[in-house]
Amino acid sequence: MLVAVVVLLSLLVSACNSGGVPTTPSDTVFPTTPPGNSSPVTVVPPVTGAVLSIAMPIDGADIASNAFGLLPFGYHGADHAGGGHSGWDIEYRQGAQVRAAADGVVQAIEPDIIVPGRTKVTIEHALGAHIYRTVYANLSSIREQIILGGAVVRGQPIGVAGTVTATIAATAVTYAMSHFQVDDFEIHREGVDPKAVSPEPFLNAEGRALFDRIWLRSAFAQEPTEPFISMSRDQRFPLTRTWRLDSGDGPAGLSFTRTSGVAADHGYLVLTQSGTAIESGAVTLRVLARPFATIDLVTPTGPRLGLYDIVGDQMRLALGSPGAPRPADLGAASVYRTTRPVLSERVSRHAGDTRVEGPSP
Repeated sequence: MLVAVVVLLSLLVSACNSGGVPTTPSDTVFPTTPPGNSSPVTVVPPVTGAVLSIAMPIDGADIASNAFGLLPFGYHGADHAGGGHSGWDIEYRQGAQVRAAADGVVQAIEPDIIVPGRTKVTIEHALGAHIYRTVYANLSSIREQIILGGAVVRGQPIGVAGTVTATIAATAVTYAMSHFQVDDFEIHREGVDPKAVSPEPFLNAEGRALFDRIWLRSAFAQEPTEPFISMSRDQRFPLTRTWRLDSGDGPAGLSFTRTSGVAADHGYLVLTQSGTAIESGAVTLRVLARPFATIDLVTPTGPRLGLYDIVGDQMRLALGSPGAPRPADLGAASVYRTTRPVLSERVSRHAGDTRVEGPSP
């Protein structure tokens, strides 16, 4: 029998984080980490219950993309540069309700210590002996029906997504959002939120369809190097990602590099078919530009102005020649592809169950 180990962490690295590890469910068996091993280790016991099935915690009428749309699991930004993002940040229409992703029992209602005046709700989902939690943070108010120990059903309103005013690429923007997180008690990693896993594998068909709608409209400054919805939280920097031409008349390849998980600044290389770099410089992104995000590849001799759109392993890029005007749209964009990461060792597969801590880079 596995020894029960409760890992309580107060280290907080994300402004959108759930604010630490919620109260541990009773009678939960935890994986262990061998003593003296400083590397992240996962010990995955046999699955003892059904697999969690979730919907998106948002109604389709409430999705928004004034700021980013959706920020993915595992990506690195200023507030979670070291530990990686432990869930999804989902943007809502202002005033919209955050909804329960699955049936469960309210385990905790507590202040969101990251954002004063906001609340975090944790719902426990016990499927046989297999324990999951979903976490909903940055709530500006809670519905009166949400009470400690009370049952909730999938789709039930929990509370209102809190508004945030932030500066994104030197532009002030106000939006509503909630941090959504899935914890799986048969998964363990060292660090903050050790039970957090990517929500993506748990989506039911309806949830997947709504997620796809949101993800198509999402844009964030780290996309050129961290474009996937599920990425490794243990990423090391500098981080480089190469995009190869799939169709169109653009350069044969582009390589983007970030030197730090704190900043979203990228450098770039233009590559030949053989991979030889023939141009280099800095990247300027404007993700809030509408209807298309803009990209400037800046060299001492002048910038190349472009438009782009990234969805997973595909980038559409309309890029002008040095000194030429910015293209008007993506109608003649070249298509680039990048390699999808393989799943990391922190993945368990039992009877069709896939629970992802995050793919390898």
